[in-house]
This record gives sequence, structure tokens and C-alpha cells, in this order.
Amino acid sequence: MRIRTGIRRTTTQMLNHSRRRTSISASRRSSLLSAARNNSGLQNSRLGMMMNANSVQSARLLRSNYEKLEKSATSLKEQTKLLAEKADVGGKDLTGTAANVVQHYNDTMEGLRKSSGILNDYYRQTMKEIASSNKDKLEEIGITVRKDGTLSLNKDKLAEADAEKVKEALGASGDFAKRMQAVASRAADNAAVSATNAASQYTSSGALTNSYLSRYNFRG
Repeated sequence: MRIRTGIRRTTTQMLNHSRRRTSISASRRSSLLSAARNNSGLQNSRLGMMMNANSVQSARLLRSNYEKLEKSATSLKEQTKLLAEKADVGGKDLTGTAANVVQHYNDTMEGLRKSSGILNDYYRQTMKEIASSNKDKLEEIGITVRKDGTLSLNKDKLAEADAEKVKEALGASGDFAKRMQAVASRAADNAAVSATNAASQYTSSGALTNSYLSRYNFRG
């Protein structure tokens, strides 16, 4: 009887010890799982903030590009009109205005190249075609059309060019002035709309970022 009682006591002690160990292990596992879940949630939130920050930065850059494009295209339209007016009256002070047209034309071409979209590609190709179709007239008075569609100006040659040839190439009734003003106007309008859309995207993304930041104190 004493042997059996001893065996029962030993067995009971072993079982109780095993239960305690099992209980401790389960508690630790629960704590570890809880900590893992919390850490995972924090990592996901930080990842979300990083992705959102990238989205905000992209929207800012996109908006800036469209604003620059709008500005250059608007200036191209205005300076082309002014140049046409000067060419029509045979003014000798048009070289500075012609230089502005060349600069804004090249800037607009670059802005359209950097901006994706069917319309921007169309406007860029149209501008290139306008310059190419007037290449002979333009080069005769000092404006060279490069292979990539951009322009360069020889001010001395333009200043010495025949007034009638200048009027034919750059005047208000000519192909270059009429078509260039039209496409520049449309490119500027499209860029303005695109800049507004990019600004809306930035505002939305920025608000989302702020909502993430308000949930955490990164000072520790």
C-alpha cells in the first residue's frame, strides 16, 4: 500500500509540474503572439506612411512639372503673337522677342516630353511638325530647326534679314504664328488642368499621411 501511495504521489506531482510548465508556456506564447501582432501592425503602418510619403512627393513633382509647362506654353503663345505683330510692321527690334519665342518653344517642348499622356505627346509632335514644315523660311532669316525639333537663333542673321521674308516667316497671317499660338494655348490649358488634378492628389495623400502621423509618437 505504501508503495502504491508513493507512486500516486509521485505521479500527481509530475502531473502538477507538467501542468504548470504547460500553463507558463501557453502564457508566454500568448504574449509573444500579441507582441508580434503589435509589431506587425506598427511595421505595416510605417510602411503605409512611407508609401504615402512617396505618393505625396510624386504628386508634388508632377504638379511642379505641369506648372512649369503651363508657364512656358503661355509665354510661347504670348511671345509668338508679339513677334508676329513686330514682323508685320517691319520692326528692327524683334530679335529679342524672337529669342524669347525660341526659348519658350524649347522649354515647352521639353515640358511636353517630360509629361506623359496622349495629348502632351500630340502637342509636342504638332509643334515639331510646325517648325519642320516652316524650316526653309525660318532658316532663311536665322532660325534653325534642329533634328530633335528644337530651335536655335542667329540674332545677327535675323537682324539683317529682309523685312518681307521676316514677315512671311513670322507674320500674323503666316503658318508658323497662327498654328504655334493655337497649339501653345491648348498645351497651356491642358497643363493647367493637369496641375490642378495633381494638386488634388497631393492634398488627398497629404491628409492621409497626417492621419498616420497622428497615431504615433516617434519621439519614443
